[in-house]
Amino acid sequence: MTRQLRPLPTLFAGCWLALVLAMAATNVQAAPSRLVADLSQTRVDITSGYHGTELLLFGAYEGVPGDELVLIVEGPATDIVQRRKEKKAGIWVNVETFIWQQAPSFYHMFSTAAFDRIADADVRRSAEIGPASGGLMLVAGANVNRGYEGGGDERTRAAEPTRGTSEQEAGLRRNMTANGLWQSKPSSIITQQNMLFRTMLSLPSNVPTGDYVVRILHFRNGVALSERTTDMNIRKAGMSALIYRFAHDYPVFYGLFAIAFAVASGWLAAVAFRRG
Repeated sequence: MTRQLRPLPTLFAGCWLALVLAMAATNVQAAPSRLVADLSQTRVDITSGYHGTELLLFGAYEGVPGDELVLIVEGPATDIVQRRKEKKAGIWVNVETFIWQQAPSFYHMFSTAAFDRIADADVRRSAEIGPASGGLMLVAGANVNRGYEGGGDERTRAAEPTRGTSEQEAGLRRNMTANGLWQSKPSSIITQQNMLFRTMLSLPSNVPTGDYVVRILHFRNGVALSERTTDMNIRKAGMSALIYRFAHDYPVFYGLFAIAFAVASGWLAAVAFRRG
C-alpha cells in the first residue's frame, strides 16, 4: 500500500512564510515612531525677584488619528516630610511623622486625553507614569525627625522603610498638589494635523532647584510606541545664589553673620527711635 506524503520543502516553505508574515505584523504594530520634543528654555534662573514663570513645551511626532501623547516634567528626587495631626484638648498637635524617601520634588503631567483612556493602569505603571508609579517608600515612627536630622545612632534605630498605603499616598499627593508641585492636566496638549504638539508649563515661585527630566511618550491603541527625553535645569542666580552657597558652604560663619546683622539692625533701630 502506497501512502502519499506531502513534500517537505513545500511544508517548510509554508511554515516559513507564515512566520515571516507574523513577524512583519508584529514589527508594524510595535515600530517606534519619530518623536522630537524641546522647551522654550532649558535653563531657568531663580533670582530674588522670581515669582514663577511659564515655559512652552513643543515638538513633532509621526501620528495617525487616534494617537495620544503624555508629557511628564519631573524634578530631582528628595525626602519629603509629612505629619499627621489630631485635635487633642482643643489643640491640633502632630501625632505621627512620615518621611517619604526619594520622592519627586516636582511632577507635572500633561496629556492629549484622559489618562485612563490613553492606556490602562498596568501600562501606565510599567511606563512609570505617575509620581508614585514606582511605589514610594516611607519611614515612620517617633524617632524619624531625630534620626534624619541629627544623624548618629538615632538614625539606625528608626523604623525600616515600608511602602506607603493608598491613604498615605493620597495625603502626600494632596499636600504636594496644594503646593503646586504635583499637577495632573489631562487634555492639555494641543496637537495639529497629527504632527505638531504644544503645551504650557507653569513653574511656581517655590519650584525646587536642580536637574529636571522632561519625558514625552507617544501612545497608539493603548501601547507606548516611542519615548523622548530632554533635560532642564533650574538654579539660583544673583544675590540669592551667593547667599545660598555661602550658607551651605560656610554654615558657622553664616550663623555668626546673621547674629551680628540682627544685633546691628536692632541697635540702629534703637538709635533712630531715640533721636526721634
